[in-house]
Amino acid sequence: MKAMILAAGLGTRLYPLTEHFPKPLLPFREKPLIGHTLDLLKKANIFEVVINFHHFPDPLKKYLKTQKEFEFVFSDEPQILGTGGGILKAKPYLKEDRFVVINSDVVMQPSISELLKFHLAKKSLATMLVRSPKPTERYECLGLNSQHQIRQFKVKTIHPRYRRVMFCGLHLFEPEIFDCFPNKKIFCINSDVYAQLIQEKAPVFGSLYRGAWLDLGTLDLYLKYNLKYLTASQKSHFKQMLRKLAPGVTLPKTTSR
Repeated sequence: MKAMILAAGLGTRLYPLTEHFPKPLLPFREKPLIGHTLDLLKKANIFEVVINFHHFPDPLKKYLKTQKEFEFVFSDEPQILGTGGGILKAKPYLKEDRFVVINSDVVMQPSISELLKFHLAKKSLATMLVRSPKPTERYECLGLNSQHQIRQFKVKTIHPRYRRVMFCGLHLFEPEIFDCFPNKKIFCINSDVYAQLIQEKAPVFGSLYRGAWLDLGTLDLYLKYNLKYLTASQKSHFKQMLRKLAPGVTLPKTTSR
């Protein structure tokens, strides 16, 4: 199975950090954001990856060339093609088998193998990784029926008969998805493909993910999660520096007896 990482966006919600720098290279937990995406693919034994580029592609390509385990195909977009147009441009590389598409600005740890099992069991054309949103989160949501088929898409109010979920930024497609694409170069996978498929009650399903999920796509969230991680790392660092002598008593390791 192959994968595509969507990395062509301007990252405007992260300005000024991304004004002169590609969003996928912003650091988090001692590696670039896209490094976490590659780790996820590596765990699933997916090493053939196409990546689209637009905004400051050269430093991103330089980093990717250091990731020797992977076989990358670089898809340059002098003009941004949208999520759907970007996938369509990669069709020659992806069309032979089912494939994964993943965003480059979220950090999560789902099992792609389990996602594939779900996808095959449902005989799905497209499967979206979804999660239950927290009450404080303001994402557009999807409605799942009892069979986990997506019946409402990107709406603010979910019908009571459906489960309210949100998209996590990871899809799994059958190659037949290309037959559902509109006849144009620039388009959105959500509004121009998914919306129509769901209206037609096509086999589009949502696989529920219950693990940690961090959206670092805005400046506030990026700074929030970096600060949270650095604070936790600092506490861990000091705990390692101290050794316990008696209940409630600690001294630095460098202290003489």
